[in-house]
Amino acid sequence: MDFLNTCYETTNSIRPLALYSHLLPAISILLLGFFALRFSKSLLKAKVFALFTVVLSLWLITDLVLWHSNNPYWFAMFWSFLDLLAIMFYLLLATFIYLDFSNNKFIPAWLTTVFLTILTIPFLLTVTGLTMEYFDEPNCEMAVNSLVISYNLYTAWFSILAILVMSIVKCYAVAFKRKEVVRVLVLALSSAFFLGIVSGAEQIANLTGVFEVILYSLFSLPIFILILTYSIIEQQTLDTNVSTFVYARLLFAIFVLVAGFSLFLSDDKFEFATFGVSTIVTFGFGYLLLRSARREMKQREEIEKLAYGLERANERLQILDKQKSEFVSIASHQLRSPLTAIRGYVSMMAEGSFGQLPEKAQEILERVNESSKFMATSINDFLDVSRIESGNMKYEYMDVNLKDQAEHVVDDLRADAVKRGLMLLYRSDMQGTGLVRADAGKTQQIFHNLINNALKYTPKGSVTVYAHDDVKSKKMYVDIIDTGVGLSSESMQKLFGKFARAKIASSANIMGTGLGLFVAREMARAMGGDITVQSEGEGKGSTFTISFPLV
Repeated sequence: MDFLNTCYETTNSIRPLALYSHLLPAISILLLGFFALRFSKSLLKAKVFALFTVVLSLWLITDLVLWHSNNPYWFAMFWSFLDLLAIMFYLLLATFIYLDFSNNKFIPAWLTTVFLTILTIPFLLTVTGLTMEYFDEPNCEMAVNSLVISYNLYTAWFSILAILVMSIVKCYAVAFKRKEVVRVLVLALSSAFFLGIVSGAEQIANLTGVFEVILYSLFSLPIFILILTYSIIEQQTLDTNVSTFVYARLLFAIFVLVAGFSLFLSDDKFEFATFGVSTIVTFGFGYLLLRSARREMKQREEIEKLAYGLERANERLQILDKQKSEFVSIASHQLRSPLTAIRGYVSMMAEGSFGQLPEKAQEILERVNESSKFMATSINDFLDVSRIESGNMKYEYMDVNLKDQAEHVVDDLRADAVKRGLMLLYRSDMQGTGLVRADAGKTQQIFHNLINNALKYTPKGSVTVYAHDDVKSKKMYVDIIDTGVGLSSESMQKLFGKFARAKIASSANIMGTGLGLFVAREMARAMGGDITVQSEGEGKGSTFTISFPLV
């Protein structure tokens, strides 16, 4: 009985401090773990974090029992588990940070092996009772096995080192993402700082016998809990999908009420000062946390409103774009029929089917024919653009001899070149057959478009079509080289866009819709090829290169 009274007197003097340093963090960390698991139950890191909070809370409650109990049997039962629980929360915190930094959805086998290997020794010491060497009855304290003390220390510093190394690697990986670096540093440094204080205080207590050091080290835990809450709210560590502002206010209220209540009941000056400083720090940090959470919540609401508005605007734009494409398609189809009739009658009149016409009328008919030809080309371009954008462009693939096809198009357009006073030349340097897998009609359309363009933008000189292949890289090339108006570097960058025309085209008063090159390149790319352009500058000619993979 005297023994129990001695234990009671020894522990009774520090009970208020032990209650404050253990009970408040235990409740808070359990709330945080529940919150993380409640709103992020599908994430493995949320489950690991929740397990960490449970183990840490068990450690706090077990230690609190030791500070408050005057029963030696309780001492013997609970003390043996302290070091095992401490090692577990060291490792669980390091594992949580590993999962968060690496964005893993599973714990690798090697990490599980390391975890279990480290836990094996303290587990065996605990269940066999070898954790304690003897029980100090006058002071109600256990003499801990020196192996356990060393092992606990090494495990703590191993976890701290692992957290710091992971944070360095992660910061290096996201060096250009400032917000991500801040999140990593806040989480890693606060975790390492907390583990260092707790493990360091435990080692000092074991070495000096002054176990009250552990009580004061636990005053770092509320700050660590608030930092974790900040990380969840501000940086979305656990990717919660609901507002965490209500939880933050609840946690803040618990801290302030318990700290204030302990301050009010304290009758010891040192304890009063300790509680007072802790209350002020907790209140200040909690206030900053709430302000940050409120700001974050407002920003999210504004972003959600903007995102919703952009989504609605995008839907309207898609509808308008679809209506535009449909209108262009319908209008183009409706224009083609009467235009075909006009071109037919103009051709018959020019040939004398309705009698011989005066020379002046022949000139007018020629202009009408040229204008109708331009209009037909424009309508075809509009139709092609409409089909490309709607995904309705059809391709009939076959083996096409690109060399022969280019030569045939040159022969077809040579008369037109002569009318313009230009030379249209064809050259080839082939090692293979020149066969490509493509749509014959579409490739012919591409050649017509590019060679016509070259003739149109070459006031004098020549246009050369050069077919060649590269058997090693299995590529077929057709270059259309002109001595025309050339292109600036600015014009080349936007030349293949819709309705894009070089500045020099407007100044030269050359008609065009700005769709031909867009259609040609889109067709070429759809068939596995491409079209590129090179020019040394305005007035220095241009080279358009059509490329296709050889069969």
